Amino acid sequence: MALRLKNCDVRACEAMCCHDGVYLDSEEEAALHAVVQQEPTLRALLPDTYIVEGHWNGEHLGRKTATRPHEYKNPGFPAHFPRTRCVFADSVGFCELEKLARGRGEHPWTYKPFTCWLFPLELDDDDQPCPPPVRQQDDAYRTAAYPGYVTQVGCGRHDPEGQPWRLALEKELRYLAKRSAKDSD
Repeated sequence: MALRLKNCDVRACEAMCCHDGVYLDSEEEAALHAVVQQEPTLRALLPDTYIVEGHWNGEHLGRKTATRPHEYKNPGFPAHFPRTRCVFADSVGFCELEKLARGRGEHPWTYKPFTCWLFPLELDDDDQPCPPPVRQQDDAYRTAAYPGYVTQVGCGRHDPEGQPWRLALEKELRYLAKRSAKDSD
């Protein structure tokens, strides 16, 4: 079965993909600290501790953005997801980092962590983009007690009414290609 996806609609899903924040590499963490320090308006929206140690399934996975409680109204919100949302999301679910970039006339993903704007794509061992899994049993974050992550959210779950995945994620693929070309210069 060929994967078909529907594009993200934050107003409909309430940014459920942001329920646990996002894991960061050291460069992303430094960049977030820098932009938060440069932007008092952004800083005022955040708790004192906006980056924390992250754990999943009993394992320490590194540093990540903090979360705050959020009561999702979306009836499709997975029961196994915590009722939290990344501290960089506004009350609707829009990313404050993306809003900052747009306000400055920059590309919307200028300040967003890599995993955020790439989602639901992942990179393979050769750093090539690959689609999310079609089947729930292939979800990398599926365990006996946790039915999965990417296959649970609307923009990552196969939808027969959606577009072929490369078309649905065309913006992400173009941005990744542009960044990869810039990094290889």
